[in-house]
Amino acid sequence: MLQHLSHKVTPFRLRLGEQVAELLLAAIRLHEFLPGERLPSERELCARLGVNRTAVREGLRWLEHQRFIEVRRGKYGGAFVLHAPVELALERLQGKIPDLRQLFEFRGVIEPMAAAMAAERIDDAELGRLRGLREREQGELGLTRAQFRAIDVEIHEIIAAASRNEYIFQAVREIRLRLAPGLDVIGRTLTRRRESQAGHAELLDALERHDAQAAAAVMERHIAATRRAIAASLRDNGIDLAAGAPAGAVATSSWQPTAKGTGSRAG
Repeated sequence: MLQHLSHKVTPFRLRLGEQVAELLLAAIRLHEFLPGERLPSERELCARLGVNRTAVREGLRWLEHQRFIEVRRGKYGGAFVLHAPVELALERLQGKIPDLRQLFEFRGVIEPMAAAMAAERIDDAELGRLRGLREREQGELGLTRAQFRAIDVEIHEIIAAASRNEYIFQAVREIRLRLAPGLDVIGRTLTRRRESQAGHAELLDALERHDAQAAAAVMERHIAATRRAIAASLRDNGIDLAAGAPAGAVATSSWQPTAKGTGSRAG
């Protein structure tokens, strides 16, 4: 959830508007705000983030420029989260395929370890939350792909938190943020959804049995399935994940200035 900026530690000094953009982008990529949903009002964002309206507007301008949100005017206006079509997701991945390969390798180390540690340390309340999410993703008809992804994010974050290691939790969160453009290229298919649901069911079973070895093995298979799905979608669009981006792809910065003196690493 959105964090007051006084509680956020940054490795170097960023303008307030850039920090606002980073926090809102993280919330969007983690599906805390779903496509079509309205972000909190400027006044509420000022209060929740502890910044002035100028900083909020600067952050929103960047998000709009990068096509993460649409700002609508009028009585029923506000900043609304946009759906990322495959074409836009591919554009955001330009020049970043080598980084995506390394991200998959990093995920393959971190998340199975997180699952193993969680199996030994998870409590009944966390298991109860996981059961509730599993029931929702299996039993709730008409879940959109965005809603399903929001459930998936929460499942992985609960498991990471149950490791009782803040560094692992933050690593899992950062992996998910950087993986978002790759997930955006996956088409909505019943086969993929069932595969993901089956992985969650196996994870819950291993965690309930407090079987660290099984939890790690299940997580390894689960995230490998995601990698295969992303690789297949990229291949369908002419990009070989093993080889890299197609000829002519140009690396692009995630931050593009929208006002004099404005810049950021958000994304």
